[in-house]
Amino acid sequence: MKTIKRRAFCKAAAAAVAGVLAPHAAAEALLPQAAQAVVGSAVPEDYYSFAFRSDHSETDLSHDFYYTDAFFENTALQYSHKLALATLGLVAASGNTYQSDALYWVEGEAGREDSIADAYQKLGFANAVYAGYQCSLNTPVDTAGCAFAQKTLVQDGQRTTIIAAMLRGVGYGAEWASNLHVGEGGGHYGFVTAAEHFFEDLQDYLKKAEAAAGTLGTIKLWLGGYSRGAAVANLTAARIRQQLPQIAQENTFVYTFAAPAALTEADRPDLQADYDNDHTADGGLKTDWDVSNIFNIISSGDIVARVMPEEWGYHRNGNDRFLPSTAYQNELDDLSIIESRMGGVPLRFDQLATKEDVDSVVAAALAFCKSAANYHEKYEAAFMDMLQCAFTLSEKEAAEGVILDDEAVMERLRSMENIRKMSWTKVLRCVMTASAMSRPILEQVGAIVPLRAQQVVVPVLAVGLCYEVESDVLRMLVYYILSLMSVNSPADSVLRAAFCHYPENYITLMEYYDPAEHGMEAYTRK
Repeated sequence: MKTIKRRAFCKAAAAAVAGVLAPHAAAEALLPQAAQAVVGSAVPEDYYSFAFRSDHSETDLSHDFYYTDAFFENTALQYSHKLALATLGLVAASGNTYQSDALYWVEGEAGREDSIADAYQKLGFANAVYAGYQCSLNTPVDTAGCAFAQKTLVQDGQRTTIIAAMLRGVGYGAEWASNLHVGEGGGHYGFVTAAEHFFEDLQDYLKKAEAAAGTLGTIKLWLGGYSRGAAVANLTAARIRQQLPQIAQENTFVYTFAAPAALTEADRPDLQADYDNDHTADGGLKTDWDVSNIFNIISSGDIVARVMPEEWGYHRNGNDRFLPSTAYQNELDDLSIIESRMGGVPLRFDQLATKEDVDSVVAAALAFCKSAANYHEKYEAAFMDMLQCAFTLSEKEAAEGVILDDEAVMERLRSMENIRKMSWTKVLRCVMTASAMSRPILEQVGAIVPLRAQQVVVPVLAVGLCYEVESDVLRMLVYYILSLMSVNSPADSVLRAAFCHYPENYITLMEYYDPAEHGMEAYTRK
């Protein structure tokens, strides 16, 4: 490689010290002349404010996160709590903005990526690409949106390209139905398929980045995801290790939050790396975490990360690090104070789930579903279509607050592939019955029922009736869907566990608890 002349180096260094060169220009001057294509810029070590979507507060909030380019001077094979927090800030920001819901139905530009775009700009990342952010939120697809960006740094005198890839896990509309798309085997179909699409997007981004720059030098990948996005990031981390040799494992920084498991040991070897790394071959818990570059941070009270249960043999790649739940009143008070500083609707930590609450919910779900195969055969299509209806909004509903009448509900249901196969008479009868059932369920939710819940209650009930879901099960499911759309205090262990899935909970727990207090399995401090 051509080396920079000493005189040129001294000039560049002197100018940088004197403050003549901006960080971007300084980096460019230090690079070999043959590789002058610099992307983005270095930024000072500091706290940066990122906006993120809060479904709990029904608005976009903001919070300060620490960032330094020096994160990437270290190996990815050691857990960095500060880098984990910065990643949490970006994956929270990668959610669709709450404000963009006003254009929920729109195909094309709707401002869904505004928060992550602003965060990338603040951190000096450029050449951003927002895969999946231009799609209408009414589209139930097995994909996951991702925000890519990059920056050029000089580390140890060498050109280094940081590629950031943050997978969307908040505010993604009817894509939510894919979370229940388990499939017939070979891994959770919705997550596995989304991971395959994401890997193609990543390869495409890398190819175009290299074509534009001429050379990327040492590539360091910063990969993060939240919830659905976390499951996809976790799976893709394995494929990156196996199929992208230009990105070394020690340069692949993977941090996921609230990741559901997607694979059993028998599923998809091409999507496994450091699989079930917290356990020994006989299933026992190891005494400490083994080496990995994949870190999964999970709240002990979060039910979503237990969706594909360990009891059925499902595990994640890499090292699971569980943030504790707590029964100590002083800690609960401290956590509530920290979270309240975000400025939204308070998330009362004394009302959130413990590990034991989640265990009881999982036990009930296992008894109901019996097995993954039984769930797939009896309930999967019904539950997916119910969620599709819960996350579908027309222009009039989103922009004008219209609540569909029975005729409009009929039209929506008849547009769904599975329900089109049912008789018109049956669908009509189900819609009329759903209208009658809706009032007592809305009253059960609470005195203040948001418009969104009022809009979806009849379509969701009608879908369940079309599939002949047992009436008590149907009422329970619809009650929980509507309750999660409300800002009422969680009334039982299911809702307490669901509220633990909010980003505000993860941000607060990450800031409050030292890494030494992370567990290799879920636990409650008491």
